[in-house]
Amino acid sequence: MKSFKVHLQESVKKYDFRIKIAGDVVKETETKLESLLGRYSCSSFKKSGKTPIQQLPLDFPQLKNSEVNIYEVILDYPTTQQELTEYLTGELNISKQNLVVRRPGEPTEEYQEPKQKREGALLNDPDYKEAPNAKFEDYYGDKYNSGFVKELNEILKLQRKARGEEIPTEGPAKFNTDNAQNNTSPIQQAARN
Repeated sequence: MKSFKVHLQESVKKYDFRIKIAGDVVKETETKLESLLGRYSCSSFKKSGKTPIQQLPLDFPQLKNSEVNIYEVILDYPTTQQELTEYLTGELNISKQNLVVRRPGEPTEEYQEPKQKREGALLNDPDYKEAPNAKFEDYYGDKYNSGFVKELNEILKLQRKARGEEIPTEGPAKFNTDNAQNNTSPIQQAARN
């Protein structure tokens, strides 16, 4: 059985953030940013990239013709994006329009990740590897059609009931083909006579 210290050491959680600063960032600002993150026990600080000057940079719709510096940060102490934004903009004297703090798993970050390039068109793949768990019978075929018609009949019955109409019931068929005398064609009978 593990001791409490071992459990405590294994349960250490890291908090990933991506800090984006629009505009030119000098080396002194970078070192000040890293030292400010020491307040949250920064275990990793890395400049992951710098975008070229863009007319409308992502995450900064109010700015035009600016570059964006991106920093990957891992903190040991928990904090929120809003708290980190307030703290950094106040200490670095940067406008909130020029600094954005994101989490790497956010939907706004996912669309910016580079996608894997695929060879050829999707429709050229007869096995549909993009959707390996698809159950095609759920979308077309006899089973789907009979279920769809049954659902439409139920909706029709509910609508008729709501309007106060009489709902027809299923009764004996007009033409009974179960009897031996009724299972031959009238054309065949005429041909025999």
